[in-house]
Amino acid sequence: MKQIALSIILLVCIGHVAGHVHAQVTLDQRIGELSKQISDGLTENQKQTIAVVEFVDLEGRVTNFGRFVAEELITRLYQTKKFKVIERQLLNKIVAEQKLSLGGMIDQTSAQKLGKLLGVDAIASGTVTDLGKSLRINARLISTGTGEVFAVAATEVAKDDSVMALMGAGGTGPTGTSPGTSGSAPSYKGNAIASKDLGSLRVVLKSVMRVKIARNYSMMNGIRCAFEFINLETQRPIVVAMNAVASSGVIGSYLRSTLVDENGGLWHLYNADVAGMSIVGVGQQASGFRYDPAEIVTVLSKRDDLNSDDFNVGGTLFRFIFGSTTEMSSGQSLTVTMTFVDDGNQTTSGASPKVFQMATEIVVGVEKSGAKKSYTLHNFTFDQVSMRAGAQ
Repeated sequence: MKQIALSIILLVCIGHVAGHVHAQVTLDQRIGELSKQISDGLTENQKQTIAVVEFVDLEGRVTNFGRFVAEELITRLYQTKKFKVIERQLLNKIVAEQKLSLGGMIDQTSAQKLGKLLGVDAIASGTVTDLGKSLRINARLISTGTGEVFAVAATEVAKDDSVMALMGAGGTGPTGTSPGTSGSAPSYKGNAIASKDLGSLRVVLKSVMRVKIARNYSMMNGIRCAFEFINLETQRPIVVAMNAVASSGVIGSYLRSTLVDENGGLWHLYNADVAGMSIVGVGQQASGFRYDPAEIVTVLSKRDDLNSDDFNVGGTLFRFIFGSTTEMSSGQSLTVTMTFVDDGNQTTSGASPKVFQMATEIVVGVEKSGAKKSYTLHNFTFDQVSMRAGAQ
């Protein structure tokens, strides 16, 4: 009996030591294992050019941990000197422009189209699954020629401090969809009503409240929305700005942003009622016509090229763009408030809404080289936002 008891104690101790050793396997080592498996799969199948897609959770949401996995794989695969690896921002730009579906299991059409656009013969995508005490990372290698999976890779990462820090920043794990969003699902798990990622920018709706605002010598009903804007780029700055309506000779007095309440009431956002963010607006073309506000990306690029807001025709200067952008360094966050005013000119006795939908246009520019930037116009919507979520 003593020998049996001693054997049991010994087995328990061995199991404890083994578990401790397993826990000491770092995130860096696990990503290294995953990279090695992917590298072997590419070599065995004679693939030389690869694009790595951001990994998603089981609900198809991109998280900061998923971005980290993709970035690490890009770096490690490049360091092998065996493969040509497409830079992630170029990949994301093409995906956005072509409106491709690359979340979770990539469809055959998207894989083949991406292969032609970027000249890649393989795509690495995958999922991150929260198992409680660890994260399971599953990767798939997809041929852009056939759209079929030709190799897989997997590893499991213990939730040490570095993993938990990444999860806390991006909200990996099954959390469900937060109310008040549409389009891409939110990945923010902080104190927020809703969240949405717009390429390199995360927009977090933190609170909403009813206010009274002076307009035309009277007090008007207003809804003030407070946001946190976060630069998701880890190594370079971005610029952001709200898009204004077009007007003759000056920047438009209000923005291409609207709020619609449950009764169909329309609320506008005036320039003066935005705090914490710059505003831009289109001006006149050389032909004498005005640019369309939807062309703001083209006009901002023209400003970068000319390093000017004006063009000269016969000695006369014409303004083709108004306003400026706000620069955000890598990882920086901004507090932005927008106060929407009731378009129905209600007075203080008017009834306030209980639920609303908000649509906003915002420009995001990512630095490419020198003063040149790659601009994208985003029209994002928060649906079915309840005033009870943060109203006073």
